[in-house]
Amino acid sequence: MKKTIIITVILFIAVIAATIYLFGDFNKNNKQDSKALQYLPENTLAIASFTNDQTVDTIFNDYELFKAIIGQQNFSHLKRLKEDLLQNDQLAPLVDGQQILLSFHQEKEQITPLYSVQVGQSLDDKTLATLLGNVGKNYKIQPFDTLGHRFYGLNQGTKDSTLYCSYFHEIIFASYSKKVLAQIFDKNVKKINTKQIEFFVNHNNKNTPLSLYFFNEQLSQFARILMKSKFGNYLGLIDSLKGQTSWNMNFKKDAFIFKGETALTDSKNSYLQLFATQTAQVQALGNYLPKNAASYIDFSISDPHSFRSGLKALFLQQKEDSRLAKSIKNFEDDSQVSFDSIIAPIFNDEFALAELDNQDAIGLISISDSTQFADNLKKFSTAVGDSIYQFKYSNLLYALFGEPFKSFNRPYFTVVDNIMVIASRTGILRDYRESFREKQFLSGTAIFKNHAALQNSRSNVTFYLEPKAGKSTILNNLKTEFAKNFRDEEEYGFQNFYSWSYQLSGNQGSFSSSLYALYKSDTRLGGKPEWAVQLESRIINKPWIFDQDGKNKFILIQEQDHTVHAFSPDGKELWQNLFQGEILGEPIQLQDLSIIAVTKNRLYRFMPDGKNMTGFSVELPSKATYGATLANFNKEQRIYIPATDRILAYTLAGKKVEGFENNSVDGRIIFDLKTTTLGQTNYIIAGTSTASVYFFDQNGKIIHKKTLDTDGESVKNPIGLMAASDEKNSFIYLADNKGSIFKVPFEGDAKKIKLGDWSRDAFFNFEDISGGADRDFVILSKNKLNAYSARDSSSYFEYKFYRRCQQQTLVF
Repeated sequence: MKKTIIITVILFIAVIAATIYLFGDFNKNNKQDSKALQYLPENTLAIASFTNDQTVDTIFNDYELFKAIIGQQNFSHLKRLKEDLLQNDQLAPLVDGQQILLSFHQEKEQITPLYSVQVGQSLDDKTLATLLGNVGKNYKIQPFDTLGHRFYGLNQGTKDSTLYCSYFHEIIFASYSKKVLAQIFDKNVKKINTKQIEFFVNHNNKNTPLSLYFFNEQLSQFARILMKSKFGNYLGLIDSLKGQTSWNMNFKKDAFIFKGETALTDSKNSYLQLFATQTAQVQALGNYLPKNAASYIDFSISDPHSFRSGLKALFLQQKEDSRLAKSIKNFEDDSQVSFDSIIAPIFNDEFALAELDNQDAIGLISISDSTQFADNLKKFSTAVGDSIYQFKYSNLLYALFGEPFKSFNRPYFTVVDNIMVIASRTGILRDYRESFREKQFLSGTAIFKNHAALQNSRSNVTFYLEPKAGKSTILNNLKTEFAKNFRDEEEYGFQNFYSWSYQLSGNQGSFSSSLYALYKSDTRLGGKPEWAVQLESRIINKPWIFDQDGKNKFILIQEQDHTVHAFSPDGKELWQNLFQGEILGEPIQLQDLSIIAVTKNRLYRFMPDGKNMTGFSVELPSKATYGATLANFNKEQRIYIPATDRILAYTLAGKKVEGFENNSVDGRIIFDLKTTTLGQTNYIIAGTSTASVYFFDQNGKIIHKKTLDTDGESVKNPIGLMAASDEKNSFIYLADNKGSIFKVPFEGDAKKIKLGDWSRDAFFNFEDISGGADRDFVILSKNKLNAYSARDSSSYFEYKFYRRCQQQTLVF
């Protein structure tokens, strides 16, 4: 799986698009059907078509994407060649407004271009020789004959600088390779057939800068030229794909966008053809990928029955059916459960395969029926601990979904939010669960958001790659020459392409297809910073803004090695200190401008200049699970810290307040502690994972405890506090995992309020969003955002996102 189809697409489109500006222009109102197609060899890798017109200079002038791909020096050389030849006074009148084809051909271990330029009138050999002789003083013309045709060599006087030309049927053919040019006239070389030419011509959009054609079966051959080793799972999917593709370019200053049609011919043995009869679906699994995902391929189906029928026919053709039937029979004999009628419907219509930046692989499968899944879980898997399971039987996922899961024989898996995540090792899944718990998703990055806005939201197959994250994999698999160019950031700009994607959507047996490449931009989200600082490792917390001296602000951040940095608003580093652990929750700034921060093992209080106050830092006797809460009881400020199943208390001088940690709670205290004073009583309130609410007094003594009925399920969201003037009208709010809120009074019985249905991964918060005196319920579940009044449970609004959203912290 360490080979990515997008690597092929990147360099494939790169080489083609890079030459457009140099050798052709376009006229959207005067495209012609090309005659040159019938002379091109059948094994042509790809063809770009455009019209020679001066208009291109105003559109593609200084088009940075081309320079990034072919290199600054090559761009300058080819631009001069264009000016000397196509724009020469002698040749320009004959080729202005005419059709140009730029085709690419394999020659040993390299790719060689061939130019086919239609001429506006017939020319004899004498006229052509005279014409070429007057093209320019920088070239030496060398005529010679081969295959019964007159060839001309245009030599600039340096090694490998000769451009070979020949004229045939009102077309000038030119290449830097005599061998490639000779294929045009060699009758023993099979040419492109009539049906392929008709497909290309019929899909040639006259309102686009260029059209791009390629033969699907040549994609794998193109990849073999670029890569130094065998295909992995990604590229293996295209190895048997036949037919042809026609794309048209949508011009965008900071992105490559190609859209068009992909026809399938003799592709019955191809896995991808199973999706040609499906219809495009909204794909959501990309939103569940961890932040360190380098590439993925997402599949979605609209008709599971036809997909599974087609998959079984494919297994039969590939002679895999008997092996898979044996695995299924073993399962059915042991479990007495039908694989097709019980197990298959458990899973939904979307599945994905991803490669991480460390080259580990994970798979994701959407679960459609969580109840059926839970009922049958033990029949096909065994628990191995930490919410991780392993399949008892081999090849079950391969039988269900085909080629993407062929390498997962008896994988391990875990389940999050009705998504099965699979891997070959338990450690990969533990890392994933940690990323999921911390909401460290690829979809939360600026690159992914910008790319999602660029590409189609509906598809059947989506390939996605971030070259920076997958850099080591790309370099390891490219041959030395291509790897050198990819690495060279001064001459080339491959590193400035942030992301690539390739999409296929079923279209009654063929595909609507498209390619997107996002280039660096100053106008996009996260595009151009006011200033930037290079740190040693990644930032693990959001930036915090604090007062520096009552007039000025400063920015506080912490990186992965737990170093804390302070920056001025203009990016100047003020100081840095190494903390013992990650800062939990939110640091608190006091009136004297000192800042209180908590890590798992220590309590800090420091000034804006980074210096610890006397008595700090303080070692904690128990591990903290969230940040501190500051309360002022009886004119004395105290610091309260949740520490798993107990509360720690300290004075502002860092002295421990005895007694609190002796009163443990059941379960784990979730998020922060709440404090309030009602009447003569000072309250400290803690909510636990076991759905209990504890009311302590200021000395750590339990006043009372409320245990709520959540059907045995733990809870994971913060509690909310609505404090009035007395206990009777003050409440704690706690959300379960099924759409209900518990309203817990300081005195009396709790009340359960049903608001709706939401997923177990739903996020609940209690904030004022209506501008009134009361706070409100805010629930984010899957792709829905809801807000309700805490007073009467009425709905303020509901918003449905196209894509699944994650819990985010907004920083302004």
